[in-house]
Amino acid sequence: LLEGVQHDGDEHNGPVCRKMDMWVDFEKLGWTEWIVFPKRYNAYRCQGSCPTPVDETFSPTNHAYMQSLLQLHHPSKAPCLSCVPTRLSPLSMLYYENGKMVMRHHENMLVEECGCQ
Repeated sequence: LLEGVQHDGDEHNGPVCRKMDMWVDFEKLGWTEWIVFPKRYNAYRCQGSCPTPVDETFSPTNHAYMQSLLQLHHPSKAPCLSCVPTRLSPLSMLYYENGKMVMRHHENMLVEECGCQ
């Protein structure tokens, strides 16, 4: 759930936009030959509906806010907002590259927060 947000959603749209588990298992991807660490990690994902109109709780851009107002008043003119990652963090990985073991920090690998855009 977004920090400090206790929205439950409604009967029409289902649960409100939130962060959910999404485990990545490198063994299931067939990558354990070259990835040393981590063997699996929780990348998280965003899922749920966005309220119309959207409020600041969901970190909307100005464009998203205007789109949600247009969708509220003229539904055929604009699509609903999407629940997407709004803040990501890196993942440190230890793996083999060209026969040498390297440790790198890969940007934008973990969802930290979700919002509506």
